[in-house]
Parts: sequence; C-alpha cells; structure tokens
Amino acid sequence: MMPMGLREQKARLVRYAIYEATLSLAEEVGYEAATIDQVADRAEVGVSTVYRYFENKDAILLAPIEEGIGALATSFASRPPDEDVPTALAHAISSVLDRSEEDRAAIRRLSAQIDLASGPRARLWDLRNRQRTLLEEAVLARLGADADPLWAAAAARTSTMVVEMAGENDRLDQSQTPYEFFRRTLSMLHGENPPLPAIVEPAPLPGD
Repeated sequence: MMPMGLREQKARLVRYAIYEATLSLAEEVGYEAATIDQVADRAEVGVSTVYRYFENKDAILLAPIEEGIGALATSFASRPPDEDVPTALAHAISSVLDRSEEDRAAIRRLSAQIDLASGPRARLWDLRNRQRTLLEEAVLARLGADADPLWAAAAARTSTMVVEMAGENDRLDQSQTPYEFFRRTLSMLHGENPPLPAIVEPAPLPGD
C-alpha cells in the first residue's frame, strides 16, 4: 500500500472532524435538530468545506459504514485462489470482525444515533444491500463459469447476515467479541439442530 500523502492525510483529518462534529451534535441536541452550520462551526471549517466532502448530513453520519462497505468482498477476493469458498468466506468474515475495543465502542456509538435518525436508518439498508451484492459478485467470480447463482446468493446473504448479527449483538452484550459470536453462530448453523426451516410438503389450501 502506498503511503498516504500530506494532502490525503489532511483530507482524512477534515472528514473525521466533520463526522465527529456531526455525531457529537446528534448526541447533544438530536440528529434532526443539528444543522450543517453547527457542524461546520464545531469542526472549525466552512460550510462550503462540509459540502465539498459530503453531499448531505446523512452522508456524514454514514461515512464510516460507507467507507467500509466493500471490505468483506475485498477480503474474500484476496484469499488464495485455490481456497474453497466456505473457507475463504470464514477468513473474510473473521478479518472484518477482528476489531479493537476502541473500534467496537465507536461502532456502538454510531449505531445508537442511526437508530434515532430515520434518514440514515433507511439509507443503511441500501448500504447493506450493496455489501451483499459486492460479496455475491466476488463469490460468483471465484466459482467461475459453472457457478450456481442461487448458491452464490445464499452464501453472500448468509455471510452478511452473520456479520450484521455480530454487530447488533455487540451492542447488547460486550461479554463476547463479534468474532466469538460469529464462531458460536457458525457452530449452530453447522450443528445437529441448525436453526433452519424444515423441508416439508406444502400444506393444502382450504377447500382442496
């Protein structure tokens, strides 16, 4: 990876200052009540600078999630080419869930505000869908021409679901790490009594 230039470092610092200003204002006065003028003032930048980096307030709050949206697919694609898909998925998920306590606390702090903000909360679904799509495309690419699209879609959705569940659980129970939760969930899915619907014959419709 190329070292970050001074201009890039400055841009990252400005982006973070704007993000932190938005998050702290949301915590103090509420997300909806916080204005871009207030954000700019707290971040010690001009309003035009805020809009140079972000389209709107929702984009500011969701910036950390937006920036990491392709991490799972990228980690998966970087695995050795001869590694089977389930193993590559497990390593990819482990890499994105291997977070420091500081990072986990930052995610919990952000999630608490997203829960209270209708705009970012709705946009979050779009971002999660994009993450699933990127991972599904990466799975299809690894499987090659004979890939089963349904299998790839199920693999991507299951993987992203587990990642999302691990993040949600970390907000409620910090006694286990997201990675530990991931391992526990996988053990359940691979166990003797997996939490999956049974294969049954469809029930007859009334009058049949």
